[in-house]
Order: sequence, then C-alpha cells, then structure tokens
Amino acid sequence: MSDLLERSRAALVGAGITGPHQSHSRENAIGKIRTIISGDTEDTFGISGLDKYSAQEILGFVSDLTGCSNDIADIGGYDEIDPDKTITGIVSAARRLKGSAAGGDLLFIATGHPTGLLEHHIRVADAYRRAGGKILRLREDERAAWRRGRHREIRYTGGVGCLADWGALLHTHSAEPMEGLLDAGPIPDLVVGDHGFAGAALERGIPTISIMDINDPALAVAWAEGRDVTIVPMDDNRLPRLYEPSWQIFEAILGGAL
Repeated sequence: MSDLLERSRAALVGAGITGPHQSHSRENAIGKIRTIISGDTEDTFGISGLDKYSAQEILGFVSDLTGCSNDIADIGGYDEIDPDKTITGIVSAARRLKGSAAGGDLLFIATGHPTGLLEHHIRVADAYRRAGGKILRLREDERAAWRRGRHREIRYTGGVGCLADWGALLHTHSAEPMEGLLDAGPIPDLVVGDHGFAGAALERGIPTISIMDINDPALAVAWAEGRDVTIVPMDDNRLPRLYEPSWQIFEAILGGAL
C-alpha cells in the first residue's frame, strides 16, 4: 500500500468514517434490514425485489462489503467497517472514474447527505473534469412536485446535485427525485451517488458508484445481485472536512499520481 493510502486509511479511521462506527448502532443497522424487506420505507432506495431475501441473507451481503458481524442476533453496541474495505472501495471507484473520464463520459453526481458528502463530491467532480470527463446537470432550475406536492428542486453546487426546498439543501433517502431526473433525460453514462440517487440509477441499469453506510442494506443487495455498482463502504454523514483523505485519493488517481 502506498504512503498516501496508508495515511488516508489512518486518517479515515481517526475521523470515524471507517473503523469503529460512531453514528449508527448495531440495532439501527439490523432494523433497516427488516424494514426494507417489508418494502414500506424509503430505505429501499427504489430497488426492487428486496423481499425475496431473509434478514440473515441481507446481513451477509452487508458483512461481505463492510466487514461487520454477520450475527443477526447481535444487536448490541456499535458496529465496525473494515478500513481496508473502505480504501479498496475508494481506489476501485477512482479507477473507474478515471476510465470514464478518459472516454469523455457524462457523469451525474448527487448526494442525499449534503451535510456530509457535498464537499467530497465537489472535489471528485472537479478532478473528473480535469481528467477529461463531463458533468451532467439534469433538470437544473426546474421545479418538481416531489413528496406530496411541496416545492422541490435539484440544486447543483460545484456540479453536485442535492434535493432542495428553496434555500435549504435536504437530506433524503427517496428514489423519487432521481426517478424524475432520469425520466427527463438525458441518461448519464455513470452515476456517483448514495441513497435513492444510487438506487434509482441501479434499478434502471445505469452503472453506479455509491457510498454505502453500515445501515444502507438495499445497496448491498444490489451489489450481491450483480448489478453494475462499485461500493465505497463508509459513514456518510461525518463533518465534511473529515473526508479529505478520501477525496485526495480520488484526486491522485484521476490526476495520474497514483
């Protein structure tokens, strides 16, 4: 492992982005598995067919991606993400982006966690453009009647889309915003996203890179089914500056320095 990757690994563990989890309890993570099986939740991220799996099977998929315990009866304390799996995911995602940028592919990048991942994704978008790729802004400046008719739109900051309500950027798990964007077109060559932004893209067969937190089991099912997704397992809502070691890896790979 290079010096940059070693330093980044240690910094991400120290920041609580990987390693011992600091945001979601084990009970919360397993509870999300049970709710997506019922289907009555936005935590499905728009991904179909989740109800054909048992909770133990889905936990196994999450464990394969994150290194967490696969004991369904263990609901105490906080879980853990394997830092090596996080670094492997970041490197794999960055290399995939580098290949797409070299071909001039259209990238759509968005997050349902603007309070955590927005700055990270802006840095990734900038590096993607420098490497020759193109950023797609779908339905910019349009209103959309998502979520019971209230005002909603997608606002882009540095090329990164977020669900917005006039002046406020919103946290969302819903697939509805991304479904609306994809209905309008054009279809991106590649998506970088999380939550419903990633799930809706995968449901339509669009290649996707997704951040996956320990309690985002729907994305683990999509991965286990062989859908075209590169998963980066990490806490998705830490302080924005703490993600710098991750975006530095993206910058290094996209820039040809790693």
